[in-house]
Amino acid sequence: MQNKHTPPRPRPPKQLHPALIAAIDILLIGACLLLFALFDHVIPRPAQKAAYSAPAATAAPTAMPNVPEPGEATPAPTDAPAQAAAGDFSARFADKFTVDEVIRTDTSYQSPNLNVTLTRYETTVNNRNEVYFVEDIYVRNIECLRTVFAKDTFGKSISEDVVSMSARTNAVAAINSDYYGAGNAGVVIRNGQLYRRAFEIDEPVLIIFRDGNMKVYEGEADLDLDRAMAEGAWQAFSFGPSLLDENGEVYPSYEGVNPRNHEPRTLIGMVEPGHYVFVVIDGRRNSYSAGMTFAECANLCKELGCAVAYNLDGGQTSQMTFLGALVNDPYKNGRSTSDLICVADMAG
Repeated sequence: MQNKHTPPRPRPPKQLHPALIAAIDILLIGACLLLFALFDHVIPRPAQKAAYSAPAATAAPTAMPNVPEPGEATPAPTDAPAQAAAGDFSARFADKFTVDEVIRTDTSYQSPNLNVTLTRYETTVNNRNEVYFVEDIYVRNIECLRTVFAKDTFGKSISEDVVSMSARTNAVAAINSDYYGAGNAGVVIRNGQLYRRAFEIDEPVLIIFRDGNMKVYEGEADLDLDRAMAEGAWQAFSFGPSLLDENGEVYPSYEGVNPRNHEPRTLIGMVEPGHYVFVVIDGRRNSYSAGMTFAECANLCKELGCAVAYNLDGGQTSQMTFLGALVNDPYKNGRSTSDLICVADMAG
C-alpha cells in the first residue's frame, strides 16, 4: 500500500489503436506521394537542351514581300541560294507557289514559300458520324515546317493554348504535337535540336529529316539517334502508332489497341518530301462526331495519298488552327499542350 511519502507510480503511456496508427501511416504516405507528384508532374520545370544540332541547311526559303494584312505571316528576307539543297522543293512544286504575292482565303493560303488548303469533311464511317479536317500542305523549304514550344521553353509540365502558340509563330497551319512535356520519356528533336533521348519502351519514333523524308522507327533497337542527327534529323516525335507500313499499306491490326476505340485523333502524314498533310478528327460526341479507330485513321491517310502516316496525341488535345484561328471543335473545348507542329512563312 502506497503512503503519502511514496511518490506516485508513473502511469503507462496510452497506446494508440492499431487502426488509427495505420490511418496516420496512410495519410503520411499519401502526403509524400502528393508532394512527389506536385514537383514531378505539375510544377513547370524548364530543362536544358542536349548540345547537339542537326547539320545546318544550305538553303533557306525565298525572300518574302511585306504583307500588309493584320495577322499575315511576317517575312524574313533572305538571299536566294545559288543552287537547290536538301530540303528545297522549289523545283519539284514550282506550280504550287506564287512569284511574289500572298493569296489567302478562308480556306487557302498561297505564297512564294507555302501552299496550304484547309478542307472540312463530314461523313459516316461504319454507320457513325465523323467530322475531320485536313490541311494539305506544300512547302518550298523544309524549314517552313516548324515546331514551337509552349512559352518558348522546353521542359516538363509547361503548356500553352494552341491559338496563342500559333499566333506567336505566325503559323499558317498548325496541329498539336506529341505532348512531350507530360512525362520524362520519349525522343524530342525540334527544329534540328536534340532535346531528349530517353526512349519509351517499344514506342515508335517519327523523324522528319531535312531532305523532307519522314520515317518511323520501331523503338530504341531500330533507331541510332547519333546517326539520325548526323543524317539531318529535323523533327522527332514519340507517340504513335505508325499507321502505314513501309509500303504505305494499312497494317492488318494494331497490337495492344482496342479495335473499337473511337477517339479524337491528330495525325501527320507525308505524301512525298515537301508535301504533307495535317489531320484532326473530332470525337467523343456520337451525334456530331464519334472519332476513329487507328485502322480507320490509317485508311483515311491512305486515301489522302500518304506514304507515311503517324498518330500524335489525341483526345482533348486534338486541335488544329488555320491562319491563327481554331478550326475544329475539340472535345470539352480542348486543352493546353506542350508544343505545336506548324508551317509558317519564315526563314531559318
